[in-house]
Amino acid sequence: MKRLFPILALALNGCFACGTGSQVQDVDPDLKVYRPAAPPLDDRHPSAHLDRVTPGSWVRYRRTKDGEETVITLGAVKVEGESVWIEVVEEGDPKRVSLRRVSFDGDVLAARYREIPESGPASEIADQPVSSSGGAPRRPPSSRTEENRKVQAGDKSLDVTVFRNLFRDESLGREHEEEEGWSAAVPPILESQEIGTAVNGLVFRKAPDESIQLLDAGMGYTPLIR
Repeated sequence: MKRLFPILALALNGCFACGTGSQVQDVDPDLKVYRPAAPPLDDRHPSAHLDRVTPGSWVRYRRTKDGEETVITLGAVKVEGESVWIEVVEEGDPKRVSLRRVSFDGDVLAARYREIPESGPASEIADQPVSSSGGAPRRPPSSRTEENRKVQAGDKSLDVTVFRNLFRDESLGREHEEEEGWSAAVPPILESQEIGTAVNGLVFRKAPDESIQLLDAGMGYTPLIR
């Protein structure tokens, strides 16, 4: 099973800009730009089916953790050999932009980083360090149930396969439940799941300490880093 919430060591230690609203920003050459401190990036991307991603496609999610919300967008920029350049943008002031070359099966090969404030020039483009987090793999659930349902994401009504996963720690006498939804209509840019013969993209995940929800997806992504 894929690695899950280290997604969001996807969120710029792992993170996402809107394909419909992203614009390449011109910088006044007379204004001084700064070199940002690029945060380290985990060397694994959560999706291992990036060969199924079409350049120009994008997905946008809202992540909620500890009462705080973050909106992130991932856009597929171009395919290069057996890898794809993916831009991950975390909304805010400044926007934090990470352009990553990722192998089709999820190895992060290189990354560049830039910050774009609401006013003033964007920062320089800096190399982003990539290293292994050394985290333990996610353990499989003790039990799982499956159902199909309709889920609204933006203006789209999606056919979603929903799994309810029960995790039990017998030694501590504790258990918790997580729910996740997948759809073949969602590009598998963030995460991927094989269901039958189809590769599905993540629609939502709900866990006791964290949740992520697809807000929208589409085509025509415009990168913020050239």
